[in-house]
Parts: sequence; structure tokens; C-alpha cells
Amino acid sequence: MKPAFTFEEIREAEKTIIEKDGVPSLILMENAGRNAFDVICNIFPDIESYSVFILCGKGNNAGDGFVIARHLAISGVFSNVVCISATGELKGDAKINFNLLNKSESELILFLDFEEFRKEIRSKKSDKKKYLIIDALLGSGIKGELSGFFNEAIESINYTRTKYKYSRVVSIDVPSGLMSGKQINPVVNADYTITMGAIKTEMLYGTGKESCGEITVVPIGINSDYLKRYNIWKKYDVEFTDVTKLFPKRKKSSFKYSNGKVLIIGGSKGLSGAVLMSSLAALKTGTGAVLAAFPSSITGHFSKKLFEVIKTELDETSEGTIAGDSFKRITKQIDKADAILIGPGLSLNAQTKDFLFDLIKNCDKNLVIDADALTFIAGEPSVLLNRKHKNQIILTPHIGEFSRLSGYDAETIIVKRFEVVIEFAAKFNVNVILKSETSLSCTVEGLIYLNSSGNESLASAGSGDVLSGILVTLLALTCKADEAMICGNYLHGMIADMYYKKHGNKQTASQQDLIKFIPGAVTRILS
Repeated sequence: MKPAFTFEEIREAEKTIIEKDGVPSLILMENAGRNAFDVICNIFPDIESYSVFILCGKGNNAGDGFVIARHLAISGVFSNVVCISATGELKGDAKINFNLLNKSESELILFLDFEEFRKEIRSKKSDKKKYLIIDALLGSGIKGELSGFFNEAIESINYTRTKYKYSRVVSIDVPSGLMSGKQINPVVNADYTITMGAIKTEMLYGTGKESCGEITVVPIGINSDYLKRYNIWKKYDVEFTDVTKLFPKRKKSSFKYSNGKVLIIGGSKGLSGAVLMSSLAALKTGTGAVLAAFPSSITGHFSKKLFEVIKTELDETSEGTIAGDSFKRITKQIDKADAILIGPGLSLNAQTKDFLFDLIKNCDKNLVIDADALTFIAGEPSVLLNRKHKNQIILTPHIGEFSRLSGYDAETIIVKRFEVVIEFAAKFNVNVILKSETSLSCTVEGLIYLNSSGNESLASAGSGDVLSGILVTLLALTCKADEAMICGNYLHGMIADMYYKKHGNKQTASQQDLIKFIPGAVTRILS
């Protein structure tokens, strides 16, 4: 599990490493540029067939670009180095690497100004021209509005990528223009981003998610374990190998009731599908038994579709939702369960709210709370503090639901997602999965786990029901909320990735399609 940082956090960590630990910054830049060069050559084994342009600004990002140009020349590849700023503005390590490049007098390096570059890309009439644009304009430290030249350079890079279909863009460290907080500048649309040292969280959300393309993290001479010393903000990027170590495995001597029993509570008239999908996802993830409790009027749906589920019919309101006095009716099922999910298809009936609050206050089993149950809690979050037992709870809100829960508006959550989630988890003694384009898990203690699997196939109705079914199974099997969240989020993302690999698109998957990939994903994890 590798540390992850915001732009500001990584700058602070690197400053400490350079100033207090005495690691020379020039060596870090050389390592960064050389390793980025290696990645570029691996991505483009036919790099000689491209017209290579390296666009450089005046900061450390430009220095990385100069290192890449030098190694391209050493390997016999011609490149055009385009300096957007006057070379006299270069300072520190960037200036040193520019002088090294300039003094080499290699015939494989041609220095151009920006106007010459712009003239080149706009003069070609054929869209078959192959450009490889290496974006080393701006790093992660920009604040405020960009000057005209940088805006024009970003526009020209994006124009090239759009105009010439065989051209590609590689951003170094981050796509130029990408900012922390509110995005006010244009951003390079990269096919690949080679980032230095560690993943930056701004790359995983919003404009960063749209602009980075395929992300590769390259070392800069500081290994991950060393960098973890400076991860005082406790953010981690979850990788496949982490999941393989944590994912629960059945023992040879196990039997059905030792393999995790889950109780799934939900459903209402017209909303039977949600609890059905959660139940099926739980079965496919590997629970030993699924117990489901639901209003009696939707019994027929279960009888026809899920034969393996052990069913409990509950009294219902006039609206076909779970009756308010149903807690006593399911105490035996609660006693049998290792973990409980409540929320899918629950509806928003006031009497059903009474049942939910009874469950939260009195249940001693670990809980996953999702969907309509979150809306009830948002109106009275103090119910989370009035629990009689010290059981673990996982809440699974998306941004809108978390806005209602926390009281923060959506824009504040998007800009300060880590701070507000950590605050909420600590205040209410719960674990939180904040669902978005990159889902994160936050423990009661404030540890953040960023999920690296998945794609936009998951952005459709019912996706949360599938995730909650996966989660409750893993919570039943591990009895640890952090492990259930880490493995559950990753498995959920994996099934979307596997669908894309098979079908070649990220738009047509139904939740039933995705559930079918759970066994194959589990097989890969356990292999």
C-alpha cells in the first residue's frame, strides 16, 4: 500500500526530505527524468516514428523535461525542446539541466520557441502526422490564473491531440494547468501522465480524472517505505497486491455457518430490485449464508429469483414498507448473522424510520448502512451516537448523500473531501465510504484508503446495491471494517474493469451483468 499526497502535502514532504535529510534535489530530478524517459520508451517502442516535442516552462517540471530530452538524445532519438519562457528565467536545478542540455550540442536536440512550435502543428494538412508531445510546462504548484503564453501552450497541446489522431500527449508529473481546489485554468488533456514519487490525489477527481489518462508512478530515488515516514496525513493508494493479502479465504475445514452469515434488510413495494441485487452480490462474493428480511408483499420476487436466500417476511405499512415495530420480529435473525446490511430499497416511510433507528440503537452486530437508510440518518445523525453497543458501522454515501449527512454543500465536499470525511467519521464513530469517480474509505481513526480499480461503468442505478452486498459479506468474513472497505471497493471496481476488457465499452453494463463477473474477480484475487 503506497502513500498518497495532495499537491501541497507532497511539496512539504519533499522539502523535508531535501532540507532535513540532505537528499540532493538535483539527484531527485535526474532520477525522475530518467525514469520518466524509461516509461516513455516502454509506451512508445516505435518512438522514432514520432515527431517529438518537449514543451518546457521555467520550474522544476521544465527541469524534468530537460533530463528527458538529454536521455532521448543519448539513446539516439531526435527531439524538439520548446521553451515557453525565456531561458534567463530558469533557476536552480532546472537551469543546471538546461545548461547541461545546451552544452551537449547534440545534433539530436533542436531548440524552438513557442511560435515555431505553433507554426509547425498548424501547418500540416494531413491528420496522419504523428506527434508525441511531452508536457513539462507546469507542475503542481500553480496558483491563480495562468499568463497568456501558458494558456496558449496548453491550448496548442490539446489542439494537436485533437487534430492529429495518431498523436499522443504525455504529461510529466501532472497535466499542466491542473490545480488544487477550484479549477480556473485550462488543463492539458493527456493520454498518459507520468507522476513522480507518489500518486497525487488531485489526479483522481474531477478535472484530474478526466485529464490524466493512464497514470504511471515512477520512483525518484526515495522508496515507498521511506516516503511513508512523511505520510503524516495517512492517505494510501490501494493496489491489487494489497487486496490479495487481505481478502478472506475459506478454510478447508469450514462449513456454511463458519463462512460468514449476512442479514440483508430492505425492500418495499415497487423497490424489490435493490435488496435482490444486494443479496445476489453477497452470495457471489462468498458468504456462507444470506438471510433477507423484507416486507411480505415482495416475497414473490425472492421466491422466483433467489432460491438460496433464507427469507423472513416482515409486517408492512400501508405503503408496503417495513413496519415500525419490526425490530423484535428479527432478533433471531440478528443473532444468527455476523454482519448486517440495511437500506437497499427501504423507502422513506416515517414508520420504517422508527424500525431503522431501533436497529441502529440496539443491534450489537457490525452494520453496513446504505441508500434510503442514509437519508433517514441525515435528518437525525445523533442516532449514530446513541448506540448501546460498540459495533462497527460502515456508511456508504455518494456526494449528495454525504452533503445531507454532514451539512456541507457538495462544492465544499469536492474541494475538501478528506477533511470533511475525517471530521464526520471521528464525530460519529463510524467508517465512511465516500462514493465518487475515485471512491475513498475513511476509518474512525482517520485513515484514508483510495481505491484504484473501476471505471464509469459503475455510474448507473443499482451500483451501490451491488457494492453494499459485497461489503456486508466481507465484513461478515473479516469482522474488520477497514479490510472490508479496502477489499470491497477494489472488488467492485474490478468487475467493472473486467466488463470493459471483455466488451470494450464503459456504458452498457447493467448491474446484473457486473454481478456475473464477481466470481472471476474473486478467482483472480485468490490465485
